[in-house]
Amino acid sequence: MVRSRFRNYQDRKERKQIFLILTGMVGIFLFLLLFGVKILVGFSLLVDRIRGTTPVSKEQTQVLLLPPQLDPLPTATYSGQINISGRAKGDVTILLYVNEEQMDKTKPGNSEGTFTFKEVTLKEGTNTLSVKATDDKNNSSDVSQILTIQMKKTKPTLDITAPSENAEITGEKQIATITGKTESDNTVTINDRFVVVKIDGSFSYEYPLKEGEQTLTILAKDIAGNETKMERKVKYSK
Repeated sequence: MVRSRFRNYQDRKERKQIFLILTGMVGIFLFLLLFGVKILVGFSLLVDRIRGTTPVSKEQTQVLLLPPQLDPLPTATYSGQINISGRAKGDVTILLYVNEEQMDKTKPGNSEGTFTFKEVTLKEGTNTLSVKATDDKNNSSDVSQILTIQMKKTKPTLDITAPSENAEITGEKQIATITGKTESDNTVTINDRFVVVKIDGSFSYEYPLKEGEQTLTILAKDIAGNETKMERKVKYSK
């Protein structure tokens, strides 16, 4: 009776051990299935690194390209086309963006990396210009600095209120007072002398006269270079 109980106890113990062994083997198999390949690859890379033969990954082949630099441009122009130049480093292709749309591409023309886009078309109003570099492995640089230029074809307004045409000026005060109005951001000259333009666009200038007839040339010029010119003939006598 006692021997039978002892035998049953031994059987249960052996079955439990077999179960634990099988469970452990299944666990090891699952572990190797899930992580074994990664461990083997990692170990292989470690060995290669120690030997100095680590394979170059795709990320390691990427090249950092510096963004090109654009030469300064005027803030405004009356021309519908403009030349854009700059410089870049390396064997790259330069992509030109006008108002955030790619318009052209070119390669630097010499060892100094200079490039030029000729006769780039601008629209009326505000235009943004930028470039970036790319190579034959599809690496791309960041966008360069963004330049802004105004294209304006409309000529300035210019209204001369005094003096009138063929005005005759007499007296001891040998001057002509020229008054008028234009846009406030324009420059005004009278016979090449600069005149102060007020915030409302009005101006007034006392121009010294000589004896006899003379011509006053009043010129208004905007930031784009558009000009409007008017003349007044006046005659001075004491």
